[in-house]
Amino acid sequence: MPERETVALVLAGGGARGAYEVGALSVLLPALERRGQRPRLVVGTSAGALNAAFAAATADQPAAEAVAEGERIWRDLHYGEVLRGLGSLSELGRGLAYLGEVLGLPVSATSLLDPAPLAATVRRLIPFDRLAANAAADVVQAAVVATAAATSRSVVFHTQRPAPPRDTKRGIDYVHAELASEHVRASAAIPALFPAVRLEHPARARGWYFDGGTRLNTPIKPALALGADRVVVIGLNAIAGRRGRPGGGTPDVLEGAAQLIQAVLVDPLVNDVATLATQNQIVEGGTNVPDRRLIPYIFVAPRDADVIGRTAARVFNRHYAPAPALLRAPDTAVLGRLVDGGRDAVHGELLSYLFFAPEFAAELLRLGRRDAERWLDQTHDDGPWRIGSLPPAA
Repeated sequence: MPERETVALVLAGGGARGAYEVGALSVLLPALERRGQRPRLVVGTSAGALNAAFAAATADQPAAEAVAEGERIWRDLHYGEVLRGLGSLSELGRGLAYLGEVLGLPVSATSLLDPAPLAATVRRLIPFDRLAANAAADVVQAAVVATAAATSRSVVFHTQRPAPPRDTKRGIDYVHAELASEHVRASAAIPALFPAVRLEHPARARGWYFDGGTRLNTPIKPALALGADRVVVIGLNAIAGRRGRPGGGTPDVLEGAAQLIQAVLVDPLVNDVATLATQNQIVEGGTNVPDRRLIPYIFVAPRDADVIGRTAARVFNRHYAPAPALLRAPDTAVLGRLVDGGRDAVHGELLSYLFFAPEFAAELLRLGRRDAERWLDQTHDDGPWRIGSLPPAA
């Protein structure tokens, strides 16, 4: 590999499912470090923005040390460090505001949930001063993606100079910024569930922002625009679709929500990875395609579509469905009941996005490690790197 070839780490969104990414990285980063191919660019959206910022802030550490700390953070993360309690005065006020808006009263509901604790949690867990130092020393460059409320365009806030040109075809703007807690929280502000986040810096991009995953859940395109020569993609949803829905009755409203998530989060991932592989095959075949180059990739994702949903349902039924959990962890226990998270994989899937519980994180870390090991055990085109289509067992 040329001395300055840029390996990019691309992290997708998925709320509490972000623990899976760290599990996969605990295997991949040390393996790449041994090959002299540790990522020099990290790009994340939604929960992936949190992991991307942490990866950039710890890029000067040995890979094994950095991912061990990342695993510890996810294992220790609790609901109350991300969201205010469902029975808090804040949540009561949000519920009343929503009801008032429905009734036509002069009130405004900004979100269903209150992620106020997340600001302090992000500042405590991610050393942004180290991220800035690593970027200044060109140890690593970082980017997070948010969606501008005013324009619905994807905005990539990045540490790298110069900024790539605006992508008019994909609706992507690039803005140089000193990344801070508010950029990461903006990228993870799930519409309707979380309120939009106001950004004041840089001034040219001042405004309100939502979750970057609503428009660009797997930011492969920004990684390439920022100079990636190789990409490591961690997906939080399997590339294979479901074989069929469980049961034969009429789908409920929660299953409908699961279909929406499939359309927003999973289908774009399938398209982006398939497009990358197809373009590689065209370029490798000698066809001269303007602005296209060979991009070797690593892609780690769950093997089947239901595994995270099944895991969430199983963990909920074991640890949070029993009555004592209502006293021990009332918010998690109530949330799981509200979405019927222990019913099956589909309902467990919905729960998994807000299932901030140590037991669930531990299972996701294990799944991520397993799937990364499976990828490394397979035969590819150049060590762990693949050029053509995904292997059947991926």
